[in-house]
Amino acid sequence: MFTTIKNSHTRISREVIINKIHNFDNLYSMENIPYTINVEITAEPGEPKPDQKEINISHSLNYHKINFLLETIINESFLVTPGTAEHLLNLFSEFDNNVILSPDNGEASLGVMLHAKINTITTDNFVGGIEVIDNRTNTCYTYYDDENEYVFLPSIQEMILENGIAFHEQPWWFRNDISTYDGCAKDENEYNHYLENHFEKVQEAVKQPLLELDEKLREAMLDNKDPGEVIDLEEFKKKKSWKPKLI
Repeated sequence: MFTTIKNSHTRISREVIINKIHNFDNLYSMENIPYTINVEITAEPGEPKPDQKEINISHSLNYHKINFLLETIINESFLVTPGTAEHLLNLFSEFDNNVILSPDNGEASLGVMLHAKINTITTDNFVGGIEVIDNRTNTCYTYYDDENEYVFLPSIQEMILENGIAFHEQPWWFRNDISTYDGCAKDENEYNHYLENHFEKVQEAVKQPLLELDEKLREAMLDNKDPGEVIDLEEFKKKKSWKPKLI
């Protein structure tokens, strides 16, 4: 397997399409925007320092998690805001596309959310700059956060219906899974019904892909005798069941 040294720097670049939903005077429209997303990560093993094999596995796992997030989850998603989400949930349920809940439709917010999500799902590394490039105009929006404080991101209560009861304590970008949406209940009865009938199943569904990715990659790398062979996870990424479901 490839050797990953401490402070090893990796740049990941993927092209995605995001379908932004707009609302003008209660008239909804969709804008298909091609983006290039660039992600910089640097291996930073914690203490006590793991052995070289574990450093290799950890860095490779981070690489594949980011690719999986961008290619399988983010690509071809609908992007909605709190003002448009609730009105279109029934429509979205008819599609296989993922749904991203964003504070607004801006590229700056997309960059901050991706930075926070990638920082949450990866380990033993530092997430550097996130570049969101609008391929129509070649305009690049870059976000850095050395302290990982994300002061520009709203709380989960600001992302859901007014007076709604959130199903989670943290917004999706701070949860270690593939979710990109925050649901809520309109009242306590709906909240209790969700917890009793859906919550555990949904949590298992959104956490399973990253757990299985970890298992498959570790197994492949530990069994791999060729130091130059790249681990192929294309079949893993193609599973339609990985798309988060809205409930």
